[in-house]
Amino acid sequence: MMKTLILLCSLILSVGQTIAQNPTPTELNDLNKLRAAYPLAQPKATAAEVEAALSEDLFTPLPTISKEQTPHIAATVRALAYAKLSGKSGAAERLDAYLDYLSKDSVIEQMPKLVYSAYGSVRQLPADLLSALPACDSLRRTRLIAGVKELIEFDRTYLTDSELRRQINSDYLYNVLQHLFVCAIHNPDNQQAVADLKAFSHFLSGCAQYVPGGGDVLKPDGTGFHHNTHYNGYMYSYRTWVQYMGRLKGTTYRITETAYNHVAQAVVATYLMATRSTSDDNRHFAASLGGRHPYTGTQVSFTQALFDELIAIGGDILGTGIDHELAACYNYFFKTDKYKEAGVCNLDGFYSFNYSPAGVYRYGDWVATMRCPTTRFWGGELYSRQNRFGRYQSHGTLEIVYEGNLARSGYPSDPSQLAAGWDWNMPCGSTTVHYPTWKDLLPNGNDTDRFDQYTLTTNFSGALSWGDCGMFAAAFDQGDSWGNRRYTPTNLTFCKSVFAFDGILVSLGTGISAVGDYPDTWQTATNLFQHIGKGDLPFMVDGTEPAQGDTLRLAANRKHYLLTPAGTGYYLPAANEAVEVIYNMQSTPSLKGLEANIFRNVLAAKAFIDHGVKPQNKRYAFYVIPGTTAEGLKQTARRIDKDLFRILAQEDSLHVLQHRPTGTVAYALFAPSDNLTYGKLRSADTALLAMERCDASGQELDLVLCCPDLRPVPDKTYRWRSSATCATLVLDGQWKQKTGTHQTAILEPTDGKTRVTVWLSEGTSVHLKLDVR
Repeated sequence: MMKTLILLCSLILSVGQTIAQNPTPTELNDLNKLRAAYPLAQPKATAAEVEAALSEDLFTPLPTISKEQTPHIAATVRALAYAKLSGKSGAAERLDAYLDYLSKDSVIEQMPKLVYSAYGSVRQLPADLLSALPACDSLRRTRLIAGVKELIEFDRTYLTDSELRRQINSDYLYNVLQHLFVCAIHNPDNQQAVADLKAFSHFLSGCAQYVPGGGDVLKPDGTGFHHNTHYNGYMYSYRTWVQYMGRLKGTTYRITETAYNHVAQAVVATYLMATRSTSDDNRHFAASLGGRHPYTGTQVSFTQALFDELIAIGGDILGTGIDHELAACYNYFFKTDKYKEAGVCNLDGFYSFNYSPAGVYRYGDWVATMRCPTTRFWGGELYSRQNRFGRYQSHGTLEIVYEGNLARSGYPSDPSQLAAGWDWNMPCGSTTVHYPTWKDLLPNGNDTDRFDQYTLTTNFSGALSWGDCGMFAAAFDQGDSWGNRRYTPTNLTFCKSVFAFDGILVSLGTGISAVGDYPDTWQTATNLFQHIGKGDLPFMVDGTEPAQGDTLRLAANRKHYLLTPAGTGYYLPAANEAVEVIYNMQSTPSLKGLEANIFRNVLAAKAFIDHGVKPQNKRYAFYVIPGTTAEGLKQTARRIDKDLFRILAQEDSLHVLQHRPTGTVAYALFAPSDNLTYGKLRSADTALLAMERCDASGQELDLVLCCPDLRPVPDKTYRWRSSATCATLVLDGQWKQKTGTHQTAILEPTDGKTRVTVWLSEGTSVHLKLDVR
């Protein structure tokens, strides 16, 4: 089908590349280089497979070809090819006859469509068929490749960008690229091989375009999508993708610079979410980003070797030997000076990933991650016998992950235990309704029913970055259904924010409510932390170490100081409800559910703010100081009270904080607001995040804005698309855009104020630099 299309016309691809009918000398030379560098692998087979292939009746007509028959057909081809190349008597004739039979009856072309998420068969079946290529003459090789191309939908590589955008799939990238490559470069027809190789290159580049809504793979903020949301756990697809991009470097078939930039951004984003390491080991991101494998699937899967390869790919495209900017990132992430000429960039700071939605704060040897779901981004994915208790894993979480193994951060660290021993009611920083039995936390009370935790109606969740500081905020209302009701409704709601400055995280919560027809034993809490196992430091509560077995209730409206065994400090000012502290052994089930009967008894240090049963409009405020000591916590708390922060507003629809050393005022506006008096911002006609900073003279103003609500609208192809927000703000004073800055807003000064109109889209930030008029 595709060959006919090529013969009919020259297909003009949207990247501006024309598929030539007559290959150039450079194209042919590079094709032959690739054939030499990546020769066909020799087939392998067991003695039993060879005996069966030589003795079975293989030529019985097949009126239809079932999914169950296809692996046997492909394995027979592989076994006969091995037998022929091994010199087995009669094998050559039998292989040729079998291939002719498959070709004559179009058996391969009639095989059922591959399921690209079926990792075993989609990788093995085409590989078995293609393994016979070294044993084929030119005619049979051509026929076999044509059949496999039909099977793996090679025609996808010839789609225009707009057509391809609708079909990009990370499973296809991970499982099928190797087959596409073999079919392209080892076609005996050089003209067809060049055309297919150019199409393959176009496909690699085309898959790097940003895809709207819930579609795979890449988004403008660098997140990678699968299962309709940001999913680091599936981004091992980057490995195959970059591997085959690397094979094309140094040739006329190299990928485009735009595609390279997008993939490099995605790889860096994955590393930014995780701790640093000198190797591929112990490079972890937060459990809230773990999909259906929290605590067991948080390791970055993109390897150091492939990072090196990506740097070389960039150097080839840019003509600079290596991509110096990416190499400087490599030196930072791997704590090395391998690329001395690139230097080391310091990537500590705050990062927003609003297609997650998450905020990430990197500081020293730890990474803080904030996350909360929306109607389009689930917070927990609960599969049959996988992540059965993961409903709460992103319920407005604030997690601190330290460099080293997971035990260093107090997380489950033995993969064989499948996270047993963890209290699933209490993800760090989350606000949850505690279930007294584990069965209550299972969807429909069983180990198999699916559930994805979305919000019921809210889409305001995300972060605003301003270099070395930033903020996260979320408005949450809990959904209890997935297709049909999975849980007894608790109607949990909250608004929460986290502000990050100077290695300190300020966490505010309001509007915490839960109501429903559920037992009075279900307690609502904001969970400060949970640390299982022994840590590097003693567990400290208000300056003393509790005894194992203690359960403490710290008085409401009093200052409290808690230090986890990992060295994370929590300072609670005298404006909170009572705090429950537990330091005792706990026995909990594994993420497989209850039927597996895998329990682990482990020492746990944990604490939560008790909001009571079925609370209404509760609030909290606390400070998190990672990487500290008991004395350091007390000293930092004194600085906080004296000159570091002022909580200017903590209302249901408005959180405002001032960082006093810089004068920065940060706003979480959960709804339109007016009559503001905390800084220069006087009103905003939409919910948004904002940070402002005036210089000492009061003549210059920096204003950073974003709307984390992507305002999803339905879309038949991508489930949804984002839509832009037109925000109108009023600032105190008369301001103009600073000379030389990009015009991103309309400013209208009048009556001592300035009306600012700005478009906010895709969760990205807008930075306005203003001068007094």
